Amino acid sequence: MQKLYIGLAWTVAGAVVVQAAAIAFAFGGMLHLVSEGGVVDKALLESFHAAGVGEAGFMIHGLVGGIVIPLVALVLLVVSFLVRVRGARLWAAITFGLVALQVTLGFSITDVPHLGLIHGANALAVVAAASIAALRVRRGGPAAAAPTTGEGATSDAVAA
Repeated sequence: MQKLYIGLAWTVAGAVVVQAAAIAFAFGGMLHLVSEGGVVDKALLESFHAAGVGEAGFMIHGLVGGIVIPLVALVLLVVSFLVRVRGARLWAAITFGLVALQVTLGFSITDVPHLGLIHGANALAVVAAASIAALRVRRGGPAAAAPTTGEGATSDAVAA
């Protein structure tokens, strides 16, 4: 279960990186189109026919952020109840909470564009929380969690 938990946590962090790359690609394409005299409007963004503009980046950003990351974060939270490492549930819950906030911010940006500032910063918080979740469980495995005796040997070694 620990390996699954670690894999899910790293998947959340990696998917946020994919999102950052996708949105940078999308806006880079839009800026290029505008610098060449093109016009970006709602029809262009919804048509997906302006090849090379980077509009696929918007689709990738939306699918990964609206479906993939929330599902993986939810599974991470469920799996955290099966992992016997201190802090696993806490960091999975923090990650899930930040992802829920991120999705809410993402869908609210069209109504309140200034929320984009928080959306971008919160993405970094999601990466940090998911990374901490993965690293804590990796370091907090059964061998690392065993109490030590005075001479540096684990209690299991003394019992043997």
